[in-house]
Amino acid sequence: MSRTHTQLWLQADPASSSGHEHRFEVLFQNVQYLCMPFVLRGLSLRRATAEQAARLGELHGLESDPRWDLYLLSRSDDWFVVSATPIWAEAKLSYRDEPVFWSYSGREDVVVSIGTME
Repeated sequence: MSRTHTQLWLQADPASSSGHEHRFEVLFQNVQYLCMPFVLRGLSLRRATAEQAARLGELHGLESDPRWDLYLLSRSDDWFVVSATPIWAEAKLSYRDEPVFWSYSGREDVVVSIGTME
């Protein structure tokens, strides 16, 4: 089996009722495993605790590897990504605009904040 793409890009657009005016994006690189629906409502990104990672790893038959971490994507479901440390950005973009990471990097007039998961 060979892989050609090991990246996952998620985009969370502000809802008109949410009070948020910026788009939030997350780029996962070196994705090793993905467990999520096609459409994810209510992104809540956080690194899994050791106990959560062990439970989900056992449930999905995953071997532990210090190069990757397990990141939870939901508060109510066990959706997750196993990857290298993700990069996130908050930007003044709409749904149809290109991703920050490929088209707006370094554009201070567009990118509000950018960073990596701690």
